[in-house]
Amino acid sequence: MEERTIQDLNRWNNGMIGKVYYQLCPDDNRYYRTIRIHHNPFTNHLQPQISNAVMGEPPDGMNPISPLLLTRLMRMSHTPAPFF
Repeated sequence: MEERTIQDLNRWNNGMIGKVYYQLCPDDNRYYRTIRIHHNPFTNHLQPQISNAVMGEPPDGMNPISPLLLTRLMRMSHTPAPFF
Protein backbone atom coordinates (compact mmCIF):
# COMPACT_ATOMS: atom_id res chain seq x y z
CA MET A 1 0.00 0.00 0.00
CA GLU A 2 1.36 3.40 -0.99
CA GLU A 3 1.71 6.18 1.54
CA ARG A 4 -0.17 9.40 1.02
CA THR A 5 1.94 12.48 0.48
CA ILE A 6 1.27 16.12 1.30
CA GLN A 7 0.81 16.67 -2.44
CA ASP A 8 -2.01 14.08 -2.46
CA LEU A 9 -3.71 15.78 0.49
CA ASN A 10 -3.35 19.19 -1.14
CA ARG A 11 -4.81 17.92 -4.41
CA TRP A 12 -7.79 16.37 -2.58
CA ASN A 13 -8.41 19.62 -0.70
CA ASN A 14 -8.37 21.84 -3.81
CA GLY A 15 -4.91 23.24 -3.11
CA MET A 16 -5.95 24.88 0.17
CA ILE A 17 -3.16 23.48 2.39
CA GLY A 18 -0.67 26.25 3.08
CA LYS A 19 -2.85 28.94 1.51
CA VAL A 20 -3.31 32.21 3.42
CA TYR A 21 -6.57 34.17 3.51
CA TYR A 22 -7.71 37.24 5.44
CA GLN A 23 -10.79 38.16 7.44
CA LEU A 24 -11.80 41.68 8.42
CA CYS A 25 -12.47 41.97 12.15
CA PRO A 26 -16.23 42.27 12.70
CA ASP A 27 -15.93 44.76 15.56
CA ASP A 28 -13.50 47.15 13.78
CA ASN A 29 -12.95 46.87 10.01
CA ARG A 30 -9.67 48.82 10.26
CA TYR A 31 -8.17 45.53 11.49
CA TYR A 32 -7.82 42.17 9.79
CA ARG A 33 -6.55 38.68 10.64
CA THR A 34 -4.72 36.24 8.42
CA ILE A 35 -5.82 32.61 8.32
CA ARG A 36 -3.47 29.89 7.07
CA ILE A 37 -4.90 26.47 6.22
CA HIS A 38 -2.82 23.72 7.84
CA HIS A 39 -3.11 19.94 7.67
CA ASN A 40 -2.83 18.39 11.12
CA PRO A 41 -1.35 14.90 10.60
CA PHE A 42 -2.32 13.77 14.10
CA THR A 43 -6.05 14.36 13.61
CA ASN A 44 -5.96 14.08 9.79
CA HIS A 45 -8.04 17.27 9.52
CA LEU A 46 -7.52 20.70 8.05
CA GLN A 47 -6.97 23.32 10.72
CA PRO A 48 -7.04 27.12 10.55
CA GLN A 49 -4.08 29.00 11.99
CA ILE A 50 -5.41 32.45 12.87
CA SER A 51 -3.15 35.43 13.52
CA ASN A 52 -3.68 38.28 15.94
CA ALA A 53 -5.48 41.32 14.58
CA VAL A 54 -3.34 43.70 12.52
CA MET A 55 -4.27 47.31 11.78
CA GLY A 56 -4.20 48.15 8.09
CA GLU A 57 -5.28 46.84 4.72
CA PRO A 58 -4.88 43.20 3.72
CA PRO A 59 -2.00 42.66 1.26
CA ASP A 60 -2.75 42.78 -2.46
CA GLY A 61 -3.44 39.38 -3.94
CA MET A 62 -4.67 37.85 -0.67
CA ASN A 63 -8.24 36.62 -0.87
CA PRO A 64 -10.87 36.92 1.87
CA ILE A 65 -11.92 33.64 3.46
CA SER A 66 -15.51 32.54 3.10
CA PRO A 67 -17.32 32.64 6.46
CA LEU A 68 -18.76 29.20 5.70
CA LEU A 69 -15.29 27.76 5.01
CA LEU A 70 -13.91 29.23 8.24
CA THR A 71 -16.84 27.82 10.23
CA ARG A 72 -16.27 24.37 8.75
CA LEU A 73 -12.53 24.53 9.45
CA MET A 74 -13.14 25.62 13.04
CA ARG A 75 -15.60 22.77 13.54
CA MET A 76 -13.21 20.19 12.05
CA SER A 77 -10.28 21.34 14.18
CA HIS A 78 -12.18 20.40 17.35
CA THR A 79 -13.21 16.97 16.13
CA PRO A 80 -11.29 14.22 17.93
CA ALA A 81 -9.10 11.91 15.90
CA PRO A 82 -10.56 8.49 15.11
CA PHE A 83 -9.45 5.82 17.55
CA PHE A 84 -8.32 2.55 16.00
